[in-house]
Amino acid sequence: MFRAQINSNAPISKGSGKMMVELPFVPHVGDNLMLGDNQVAWKVIKMTYIVHDEFHPKRDFVDLVVEVCQS
Repeated sequence: MFRAQINSNAPISKGSGKMMVELPFVPHVGDNLMLGDNQVAWKVIKMTYIVHDEFHPKRDFVDLVVEVCQS
């Protein structure tokens, strides 16, 4: 499982445009994800990997940030 932060310009869950999820795969731009309170389809529009330097507490991890829009 891959832990990812999902960002959207529209509310996804509980009125917020952000949520943390665990995904069974790394999504690609153009993929659709079922997210939120109502399990609505969201299209992946941008992927960002954040690699931390050797001094960061999370240096052993790569953060995955996924931007989506309603499809």
